[in-house]
Amino acid sequence: MIGTTIKDSQNGESLVLDCFYNSFYSNGYQIGHEQINQQRGRIKKEAIRNILINSNLEIDLIDKLYFDFINSLNTSLSCFQEMKGATLLFKQFKEKGIKIGLGSGLPMDFMCRIINQLGWQTEWFDYIGSSEELGKGRPDPIMVIDSMEKLKIKDKEKVLKIGDTVIDIQEGKNAGVITAGVLTGTQKRDELEKFKPDYIFNDITEIKLII
Repeated sequence: MIGTTIKDSQNGESLVLDCFYNSFYSNGYQIGHEQINQQRGRIKKEAIRNILINSNLEIDLIDKLYFDFINSLNTSLSCFQEMKGATLLFKQFKEKGIKIGLGSGLPMDFMCRIINQLGWQTEWFDYIGSSEELGKGRPDPIMVIDSMEKLKIKDKEKVLKIGDTVIDIQEGKNAGVITAGVLTGTQKRDELEKFKPDYIFNDITEIKLII
């Protein structure tokens, strides 16, 4: 969701990366943005755990860091904007009978706050999923599979998983569906290309090129 359909930047910096950075910094730890960026797309507590382990820090800090991260996100809520053309794209998909699902590693209540803040309507979307709520994070395909089950879609060749991270591509491939990377997040083309998505788009509006 963030980095794909929602703009994750303010003054050229990633809001989510800054929120992660600030949560560690306020607890006395200075973690590089690139190390944080490698965890994009994961369940947030899992991302924090991985950063702590990779930095040889105590993992008993997870709950405190997560609490501070969510508070920082809530403080930044008004800064999130939709990607240019997202609302129009949603409407065009609905007119064509194409089902739309939103997925994130963020908690569901925060996802709903962002949706409301952007002026989107939940009924625009046929599926809204949180990997945190489902109990397994990407690259586990649980969110894609859950969406297909709830929408009664059996043909994997009719499902496109699109996201701005390597983890998104891995999730789609693990689910056996078509995959696309989008270059509006914090991970670069060469990083995404290593995992061989079926498509790479500059932004989500380019989906129309293959439909």
